Amino acid sequence: MKNNPIIKVENLSKQYRLGTIGLSSFLQDLRGFGQKMGIPRRTSNATKDFLALDKISFSVEEGEVLGIIGHNGAGKSTLLKILSRITEPTSGKAFLRGRVASLLEVGTGFHAEMTGRENIYLNGALYGLSRKEIKLQLESIIDFSEVEEFIDTPVKRYSSGMYVRLAFAVAAHLQPEILIVDEVLAVGDVDFQKRCVNKMKEVSRSGRTILFVSHNLQTIRSICRNCMVLKNGKISFSGSTQDAINHYVSNHTIDTGHQGVARFVKDTERHGSGEVLIEEIRIYNSENKITGILHYREPFSIEFKCRVIEPVSQLTMILSLCDEGDAFNGLSYTSDQFPDPCPDTGSIIFRIASTTILLPGRHFLLPCLSNMNRAIDQIQRALDFQVLSNSKKGPSFPAPDLRGSFLLAGEWEINLSNPPKE
Repeated sequence: MKNNPIIKVENLSKQYRLGTIGLSSFLQDLRGFGQKMGIPRRTSNATKDFLALDKISFSVEEGEVLGIIGHNGAGKSTLLKILSRITEPTSGKAFLRGRVASLLEVGTGFHAEMTGRENIYLNGALYGLSRKEIKLQLESIIDFSEVEEFIDTPVKRYSSGMYVRLAFAVAAHLQPEILIVDEVLAVGDVDFQKRCVNKMKEVSRSGRTILFVSHNLQTIRSICRNCMVLKNGKISFSGSTQDAINHYVSNHTIDTGHQGVARFVKDTERHGSGEVLIEEIRIYNSENKITGILHYREPFSIEFKCRVIEPVSQLTMILSLCDEGDAFNGLSYTSDQFPDPCPDTGSIIFRIASTTILLPGRHFLLPCLSNMNRAIDQIQRALDFQVLSNSKKGPSFPAPDLRGSFLLAGEWEINLSNPPKE
């Protein structure tokens, strides 16, 4: 006898009307006000409809951990909001059996004026738990969140990291049948993210169901057996996690405009608090020419141009490399942090001149600006380049099928360029 799925979605669609507030557009409201004032009405273009989800269908079995990946705007957050009963679908149906706990945005479900302890009881009540049931989990929640010192402080005084730690602890410990988690975990520090991943594995082993959205493909791979790829509001792939990641990666390309160069704008798919943004990346070969193709054993350098939006302390650049399957290849830290205080405005250029002998194949850069406590700007697969097996000088690579990890060794330079004051 086939099990009844704990989540079943049938032909689910969600349509938004861009430029609207409530049932009418802001422009329409202005026109209505103008008509009352005697201003003649002129015709204009109609508002534009946007289909965030387009007739998607899928089911999730009890105890399954389903990963959901896709570009920004693919419909991931819209889907989770519908399943969390935050917004209604335009058409279609979603059936869920059991209590649902959602962690979609920092502070979701918290009352700013209430203390952390009061918010734990409030969220437990919203999940349908009695005060006695909540009290049994209270100490575990506080210990996991590591906010014991501030548990009787109004949460409006919490940092974003404290918000996330407490919100996740509440959602994971109050024993929901379905746990829905969005990319919000990226706000926390590395140690907290590891503990969250371990906790989600523990929740899954207890027979509960998890829907997990993340741009961190390594995390998706570590906890999800199955994965779904969304693209333009539709399911472009659904299957095993590795097959889903391969599908996503093969369709995830960045238009660099020039081989060896990638430029990023404000709405580039990125993660972090955003005080400093990566604007451009360039790869230079041994002749100091911009290129996307290097030879085996060839020295090279990578330049990152960053724009300061707001001052931040202890700024540093962390660079990782991965292969086409998003498998971790190498990591390099800056040798020194940027000297404090960080300037109010201007450009910062990080440049690493590396003598590392990279293995032949396609490599992807994963840069991250950080202050060691949180990500400030992180771009997945920001720029790719190719390493050929033949060498300009000396022997070619002897084992073309060899793959492995390495330390990206080299010297870092950090330069500041302030724009002229007007």
